[in-house]
Amino acid sequence: MGESSERPAELVRLVLDFGESVEVDGSTVFDPVTERSVPAVVLRMPPARAAWFGRVLDAYTRMCRLTGVELDAAEAGPAWALSRAAASAGHLEPGARPSEGVTSGRRISAAAVLRDVEHFDDTTLIAIVDAAARWLEEPSGDEYAWALLGAVTDAPSQARAYGELLGSGGR
Repeated sequence: MGESSERPAELVRLVLDFGESVEVDGSTVFDPVTERSVPAVVLRMPPARAAWFGRVLDAYTRMCRLTGVELDAAEAGPAWALSRAAASAGHLEPGARPSEGVTSGRRISAAAVLRDVEHFDDTTLIAIVDAAARWLEEPSGDEYAWALLGAVTDAPSQARAYGELLGSGGR
């Protein structure tokens, strides 16, 4: 928490209709707006619900861009992360087949590696990770994926991110 005059966050948990729970659990998170650690609000949900929220956030972001509203609707990062986390947890959209390429879990892990060492905005981070993953799905694309990662980060982080995309954990 911050100053001693601040009240500690009250612990609370609410379970909602579609399996979500919203809670203030005593953990903290860094708030880049206030530049300090603040109580975390944790949202837990089943994978299918996370995928649905990802689609909603993506649609909301697109609609706000199309209509030119003054509200900053930069929710593409959370939308991407929710969709990838849902897939990583085993969610498949109806009619979809399991991916034979780079899994969503591997993409999130590679994004986490890059997030730890670089200051990319969400859009840039997603573009880099998804582009590298797509190169890995092409014949002889491994060289291009490796080169792309090398162009945006240092050699140790390049190796770790590449390893995460391959599923070897950077080894």
